[in-house]
Amino acid sequence: MSLGIIFGRYYYSHQKDLFNMSFRRLLRLNEELEELKYYGEQGVPILIEGKKDEKALRELGIKANFIKVSGSPLNLFEIAELAAESSPQVIILTDFDKKGNQLAKKLSKDIQDLGSYPDMQIRRRIMGMTRKYIKDIESLPKHINKLELDVYPSGCCW
Repeated sequence: MSLGIIFGRYYYSHQKDLFNMSFRRLLRLNEELEELKYYGEQGVPILIEGKKDEKALRELGIKANFIKVSGSPLNLFEIAELAAESSPQVIILTDFDKKGNQLAKKLSKDIQDLGSYPDMQIRRRIMGMTRKYIKDIESLPKHINKLELDVYPSGCCW
């Protein structure tokens, strides 16, 4: 469906706007993923909720010391302690739903109380870019694939 309007020499359409928004979001998400890859290579632990989150992040090429919160025999403070002992910086990348927000807030406080830096900036930026579309980390690969299809419908890239 094209909502094209001609203004002089310029042609604006709904598809062009969708392309531009998807292209910008895809670039920004890739920047965040590159930052996660960098921190992962530096040994900075990444706190996530569960196995599906780890699988999604590995699918996106992120190799890191993932510490899963759900399904762990440890309580939240012990998980924060484990992460804080392994690095002066800990990335918190919980889901973007109510439970994920509560976990992030609690883990951040505990990690800070233990003398490490709880980094939630990447989570905030990814959440800001995707909150209308996804609510969890495990959905990131599918969302990125959709953006790539919006930008490159014929499947070709760069």
